[in-house]
Amino acid sequence: MRDDKLGRLNIDYTTYTTEVPEGSVAPFRGSTDLGEVRAVIPGTVVEVRTTPGDRVEDGDVLLLLDAMKMHNEVCAEVDGTVEEVAVEAGDRVEKGQLLVRITH
Repeated sequence: MRDDKLGRLNIDYTTYTTEVPEGSVAPFRGSTDLGEVRAVIPGTVVEVRTTPGDRVEDGDVLLLLDAMKMHNEVCAEVDGTVEEVAVEAGDRVEKGQLLVRITH
């Protein structure tokens, strides 16, 4: 299988791998601009790992979002510079809410 077709989930130190089928629905991004990182699920910001001015690369973890009692890594989807961090630890966010803006 190609790496871009694999999904990995870690539960209690066990890694599960799934395959994303051809033609499946694209993941919710909340914006057509990949520089706008938006919440894909409602939750609470646990930790912010970036600040305005930071240089980030596609895949870098920007923050942790607790949703349904699971910590989810929210990652950059483009290379660029963090322009804005719109949340801080402890904030409750809704699906589609802007979290981080990256200029690319």
